[in-house]
Amino acid sequence: MSKGIESLTGSQFTTFVVMVDNCVGEHVYENRAQLRSIPYLKEFGFDRVIHDDLWDNDFRLVDYELLNPDDIDAETAEFPLIHVTNQENLVEKGEQHLVRGLLRERSREDPYILVVDTDSPSTPAYTSRKSVRDEFVPNTVTRFEQSVEDYIDEHLNSTLPTADTRNLYYHRISHHHNEVGAPADSFLDLFDYDKAPPNSPAWEPLYYFVNHDLEQILEKYTERIREALRSWTERGDVMKIANNMDSMLTRCQFSEEQLDEQRGRNAGLYPNV
Repeated sequence: MSKGIESLTGSQFTTFVVMVDNCVGEHVYENRAQLRSIPYLKEFGFDRVIHDDLWDNDFRLVDYELLNPDDIDAETAEFPLIHVTNQENLVEKGEQHLVRGLLRERSREDPYILVVDTDSPSTPAYTSRKSVRDEFVPNTVTRFEQSVEDYIDEHLNSTLPTADTRNLYYHRISHHHNEVGAPADSFLDLFDYDKAPPNSPAWEPLYYFVNHDLEQILEKYTERIREALRSWTERGDVMKIANNMDSMLTRCQFSEEQLDEQRGRNAGLYPNV
């Protein structure tokens, strides 16, 4: 039994987990935050992730190995695996074949976490009367939102409302800021780079953009940042966060050295850092 699965679900008897997250589903206005579960699942040691390339946006809040669902051979796949998808992709993009293949080929000791928008994901190309939970037992269902809220309450000193976001990455920043007395109660607090502690995780995305986008600087770079954050962040102050990031990148001329200098100046605000 994987210790990570046991810690995540509390179950000692199953390694197949269906994690229900409504954000991976299709929405009327705008699809957002499809990847918000990844920082949480990484806490339990899972960092090999299958998901649609369209959600990647060439940006990651945390490091993980991205696996394209079209490139995976279920017979040779290595576990543990996270598979982030939705019922529409299972049918329209054929991921139902991959899901069944992985469930069929894995051993009962191989952790497989299916993050999906329903607690009864179906594979209608095979059967219309049963869900994969009915066919592949034992399994455990967990609700992402409740699970991550419980984790935040138990392990972190975050004052960022879960109503604003349930992405654990942002709550870790809030926790870090609270530990040193930095602003921590809102997205704008977390990404106020004039006050961010020098060792805050809030700086990490800036270095990502510097290292990955120097050859592709856009005239409207705020839009590039907003698009990058879309797959990780629920509705909220995304544009204002993007403005703050763009402003600091412009001030530092997209230079790692100047970002380091700005962080050094901020160190003077926090004597204990």
